[in-house]
Amino acid sequence: MFDAMDRRSQFPDHYLEERPALRKPWRMGIWLCMPALIAIAFGFLASSGVLDWLEFKSIDIRFQRRGVLVTDPRIVVVEIDEVSRRELTSNQRRFDLRAQLDDAIIALADAGAVVIGIDAWLYGRGDDTTDSELADAIREANVVLARTYSAGLNIKPADIFIEAEALQGVVNVRPDADGVLRRIPTHPNLGMADIPGAEQIPHFAFVLAWMLLAEEEYAAGREPEPADFSQADRVALMGRTVEYGRLLNFAAGPGEGFHTTTLADLIKGRFDSAPIDGAAVLIGEARSIQDQLRMPLSDRLWPGVYYHANVLDQILQDRPLRDWPHRLNAVALLAAVVSAIAGWYFWFLQPWWERRAGWLGMVAYFALGAAVFVGGWWYACERAFQSGIVLPMAAPMLGIAAAMLSGLAVQALITIISARRIAQRSRQIESLFGRSVSHQVLEAIKQDPQHIARTELHEVTVLFCDIRGFTSVSTKLSPDQVAQMLNEYFDAITQAVFANDGFIDKFVGDELMAVFGVPLPQPDHVLRATRSALAIKQELADLNKRRIGRGETPLDCGVGVHCGEVAAGHIGTAERANYTVVGDTVNMAARIEGLTKDGEILISQEVYEKLEGAIPARSWQTVTLRGSDREHRLYEVVQSANIGNRA
Repeated sequence: MFDAMDRRSQFPDHYLEERPALRKPWRMGIWLCMPALIAIAFGFLASSGVLDWLEFKSIDIRFQRRGVLVTDPRIVVVEIDEVSRRELTSNQRRFDLRAQLDDAIIALADAGAVVIGIDAWLYGRGDDTTDSELADAIREANVVLARTYSAGLNIKPADIFIEAEALQGVVNVRPDADGVLRRIPTHPNLGMADIPGAEQIPHFAFVLAWMLLAEEEYAAGREPEPADFSQADRVALMGRTVEYGRLLNFAAGPGEGFHTTTLADLIKGRFDSAPIDGAAVLIGEARSIQDQLRMPLSDRLWPGVYYHANVLDQILQDRPLRDWPHRLNAVALLAAVVSAIAGWYFWFLQPWWERRAGWLGMVAYFALGAAVFVGGWWYACERAFQSGIVLPMAAPMLGIAAAMLSGLAVQALITIISARRIAQRSRQIESLFGRSVSHQVLEAIKQDPQHIARTELHEVTVLFCDIRGFTSVSTKLSPDQVAQMLNEYFDAITQAVFANDGFIDKFVGDELMAVFGVPLPQPDHVLRATRSALAIKQELADLNKRRIGRGETPLDCGVGVHCGEVAAGHIGTAERANYTVVGDTVNMAARIEGLTKDGEILISQEVYEKLEGAIPARSWQTVTLRGSDREHRLYEVVQSANIGNRA
């Protein structure tokens, strides 16, 4: 997978081979396999229930972000709050709910309440007179009393109230594992809850809903459909289907959406009767610790009566939540699909190291993916929730995060390793070309080393430059002085070559060889070489002014220029190699330079013809060059100040 020994390591240009940390076949294989593994992992996690707690939290967040809904106006809540307790016990030693309920029921019935649900315990015997008066009030209204089965006890209303033809409704609730009450009752009645000896008593809110809807049917002159609680998973109430155990579409809490009054205000006549007319009224504790429950619309505890009010509201408005988390197989499939798609994006390992802004591009790619997948799925879940659909959030989001982080880690590792190898290649290129080309050419080679990756034939122009009378000058100087003179000389003429993006092939003694047209292609290589020749002469003239000022002997040089085809590439071994050009064109240029006895700039006829008069030149001589079987006409470049400017 990762690079082993390169079979081409014995070649001098082996360091130019593409050496990414992970080659394309492996990148493609990983791209196909890793997302599938991530999808399988998070599909399994979603189906196992391990992530339920996180999914519950995401549902609560969606409820709180959505906020309160418009509640059904046919629902009124009467709170038994602490203020009512104090006000209604002024002449008593302790608060007696039964002594107050008869007045409350009468007041509600007189205000036109269709059905009254009392979410409070009325089991056992109380004061005979009080119970008798309450039973009489119950007999004159549609009242539903609370019934439960808890800790092995069958808690039911006192017989006197049942005999008064009061209906009963089960108030058992079952919070999720984290203690938050989020769902419609799990069982239609106690008889289906595997409770020994339990009666077929429907849930509290179901009874209230059926009573209210049935009364409306009677008022419209229609016979109401009976409710069928025999099915284990759902019940139909006047055309509305309620599925047991599904998420409850909470609409509002205390003081938020429901018409509300207190027990004291109701009994004392300090209430608006208009909302009560034709309504279902729920009377429940507002301060009892035992009846305070956690519900998803708020982080604070709610009185249990508001749970029943929300169940009733959902039934009346027929506004259920379509609950994907209720179906674990569907959740697992969806989590796997989302994770796989995200994985195929984030594990699409790109060669960022080859690009100029590699890290920036990679960060931008992953930031875009995060915005699309994380932001997109969050937005989809939010929008779906607004429409009553609960999409799973935890498993898909974690799958996206796992795909993104793991993909980013692997991509970053590959990029770092590959970037280091490219940096190593760049250092080798710099060590080979750093003193032979201009900075601009060097950077271009680093960015695209394919220009020097193979030995190929190129059309180039070769320039040779040599000091005239070097032997006679050097014999009068010490070795240190000769070295200093050559360094100063080469520094001057090198600038002239670099100014025209030439490649300095080599220094031999006092001789310089420069090439134009490699390692980077230059269509105008002939013009560049000739301009460099003129610039060399100008640089040498400037140098001589300084030498004369120091009392030193001025220098002169001859320049020969020829163009033609050469083989350019790495010559040598893997341990020691140079990029150079070879061919008869090089030999011809050297021999032309050898004819410049008086410091001329001589060019071949091929160079002269390609210049097409761009730089003035005059015919010099026709000569026979060593190694050639034909005569060659040479031209001398006219040297003048205006021509000698650098390109």
